[in-house]
Amino acid sequence: MSPTKTPLALVAAGALTAAGAVALALSGPSATAAAGAIPGDLACGAATTATSTASGSSPADATDCDTGTAWNSAAATLQELKVDLGSTQAVDHVTVAWGAGYGTSFKIRTSPDGATWHTQTAVTGGTGGTQTVALPSGVETRWIEIYGEHYAGGSGFAVDEFEVFATNATGEPSPSPSSSSSPSASPSATGTPTPTGTPTPGGSAAWTGQFTGYGSSSWKSAWGWTSTGSWGSGQIQEVTDANAPGDHSALEITYGAGSSAHSCTDCPNPGGAQFYTQLGSLSGGSALASSTTLDLKYALKLPAGYDFGKAGKLPGLYGGVIGQESGGNHGNGWSTRYMWRGANGVANNGEVYLYTPTNSGPTGYGVDLGVGDWKWLADGNWHTVEQLVNRSTGDVTVWYDGAQVASFKGAASGIGSIPFSGVFFSTFYGGHDTSWGPKTTTHAYFADFSLSKTVQH
Repeated sequence: MSPTKTPLALVAAGALTAAGAVALALSGPSATAAAGAIPGDLACGAATTATSTASGSSPADATDCDTGTAWNSAAATLQELKVDLGSTQAVDHVTVAWGAGYGTSFKIRTSPDGATWHTQTAVTGGTGGTQTVALPSGVETRWIEIYGEHYAGGSGFAVDEFEVFATNATGEPSPSPSSSSSPSASPSATGTPTPTGTPTPGGSAAWTGQFTGYGSSSWKSAWGWTSTGSWGSGQIQEVTDANAPGDHSALEITYGAGSSAHSCTDCPNPGGAQFYTQLGSLSGGSALASSTTLDLKYALKLPAGYDFGKAGKLPGLYGGVIGQESGGNHGNGWSTRYMWRGANGVANNGEVYLYTPTNSGPTGYGVDLGVGDWKWLADGNWHTVEQLVNRSTGDVTVWYDGAQVASFKGAASGIGSIPFSGVFFSTFYGGHDTSWGPKTTTHAYFADFSLSKTVQH
C-alpha cells in the first residue's frame, strides 16, 4: 500500500510548483469511501480485478473512492487493473492518482465484453502524481482498464485511485474535481492532427493490435480482419518473444527458399503472407477512416544474417477498395507499403512502395520512393517503423526507431477523396518470379501495430 493520503480535492487555478508539479489541496484525515466519492465517477465502487496484487492490497482499493488505500501489483510489467462499469457507458476521460509505483508508460483500454480489448490512449514518459487522460470522442464501453507497461521504482504499479468519467454535453474532457492534468497526460487520440513531423505529446494511439490469439474470432474482430485478399496463412505463426514490444506476442512469417509473390508460377516454395484490416469494422474506426492524416507504427525484427534477396515488401497503409490499391489493377484505391530493395550493391535499402490511382510507376506496379533513405537492420533486435500519410497534401513521412528518415512531399497527391481503409499487412519477396527470393528459407517477425491520427513516437 502507498503511504496514507488524503482524498483528492479541487486544485485552485495556478496551484503549480516552480517545477510544474500539481500542488494538491489537503483536506484533513483520510475520509471514508462514501465521503470521498467524486461526483460523476463511474468507477467508484465498481467491480475491479487485476492481473496481480501485492500482499496487503486489493484491486478494489483503487476504486473505493478513497485515496488512503491503494492497489499495488506484483513487481512485474504488463499489469492490468480492470473495472466493470456494470453497463455500457459513454466515457471521455479518466483520472489516475498514482502512488510511488507510477506508470512511466501505460495505456487506457476498453472492452465491450471483458475479453477483447481496444487501446484508446497510450501514455509514455509518465511522471506520476495525478493524471487526467482524455479518450477519443464517442467511446462507449462496459469494461475499462489501465494496462501498465512500465513503472517507476522496484515494487510494481501503485494506483491510489482510478476514476472514470462520462462524456459531457460538449464532448470535451470534464475537469475532474479530483485532479489537474499532469504534464505527461496524453491528449485525446481524436484531437486535431499535429503538423507532419511533429510527435504527439505522450504518444497517443487510437488503436493497438497485438497477435495474442492470432486467427481466432476475437482476434479477427479486434483487428477488423477480412478474408478478402488474404493468402499465405500456412506461412504465419503466432510466437511469444519476451523482447517484443506490446504484450510480447508476435507473428513469425516464413519465406521459403526461392519464394516470391503469391502470383509466382515457377517458385519452388511458397513464402510470405497477406491480409487486410478494415477500419469500418472497428469501434471508432470511421473517425480514423475519414481523418485527414493517419499514422501507422509497428515493430519489425529481422534475424542476423537475413537474406534480403533482390527485394521484398512490408506492411503499410491502404485506402479505398481492396484489389484496387496495388498490383496491376488500379482504380479507387491507394497503398503505402514499404520495401527492402537491393541497389548499388546494398541489399537492405529502405523505401516506400506507392500506388495511387494516378501514379503507379512506369510499369504499373508501383513507385519507388526514397530508395536507400534508410537501411533495414538485420541484427536480431526489434526496430520500429512509422509512417504518417496526409491525404490532403499527399505527404508521406517515415520514421525508423523514432528518427525521421524520409519525407515525400505531395507524392501521394490525388488521394484526398479516398478514405483510409486500414492496415495492408503484405510481406513477400518479389517481383513475380523465383529470382527475387532468398537462397534459403528465411523468417521475419512483426509486433505491436498501432494507428493514430497523429505521430506516435
